[in-house]
Amino acid sequence: MKTVTLFFCATSLLVLSATGEPPAKRAKPELDIRIIFDNTSARRNYLRSWGFSALIDFRGKRVLFDAGSDPILLLEHLKKMRIDPKTIDHAVISHQHGDHLRGVYWVFEKNPAMKVHFLDRFPDEAFRRAKGVKMKPHRVKGPFEVVPGIFSTGVVEGLPPEQSLVIETSKGMVMLVGCSHPGVVKLVETAQRQRQKKTVRLLMGGFHMHRQGPEKIGATIAQLQDLNVQSVVPSHCSGALAVDLFKTAYGKQAISAGAGRRIQLIDGQLKVSVAETDKQEN
Repeated sequence: MKTVTLFFCATSLLVLSATGEPPAKRAKPELDIRIIFDNTSARRNYLRSWGFSALIDFRGKRVLFDAGSDPILLLEHLKKMRIDPKTIDHAVISHQHGDHLRGVYWVFEKNPAMKVHFLDRFPDEAFRRAKGVKMKPHRVKGPFEVVPGIFSTGVVEGLPPEQSLVIETSKGMVMLVGCSHPGVVKLVETAQRQRQKKTVRLLMGGFHMHRQGPEKIGATIAQLQDLNVQSVVPSHCSGALAVDLFKTAYGKQAISAGAGRRIQLIDGQLKVSVAETDKQEN
């Protein structure tokens, strides 16, 4: 009995901090975003493919933003991250192009209870295919609240038109864009006007600069800085040149994207990591 007591006491000392107090509990993220699909990769066992998709966990709700071009790869990445499609409450599709839309039908087949939000301006084919899997998408026109604290901008005119997502955190707006066909500056201005906010804590997604030269990209970066966009995650169609120029302009506040990237807001700070996976790398 004496030996057991001594062992217990010695073991207890190992879990105390230097001050003699138990270590603080790990803070729970206020916001958790994982990039499911991108044309770059944050880790070798997450494959890259053209398109974009991100999963948002916020205040107990789970929202899929866009769904990539390859449904099988999308589901594979969800599985790697131990994300059951049945746990997704909503799917918001930014615009009609297949590299953002195609995977949502397959996710819906796994989770028919998931609410799906298409722009009212999507082509008839998108709604016919939805009908084929018994999906009844919400036809988005104006801005609306997807779940408490997460908002769609509604239709923002462009070729094609798009909707973006805005998350109102304790440290400001976090904004996700799909491909920025209307222009990323226009999307940010729209969100700020709608939410009556003057800053964006984090802007992530496709900025559609892959065919632009350095002067035009530089001018857009300057405009975003003037709009008080504090941190950026250029991905998908942003282009390698734009990624480099954002890193030059934003320094450590330019965060690398890629399938498997995880960004959390914890105690007001952004934590950047790679999503857990069910199969570790060799």
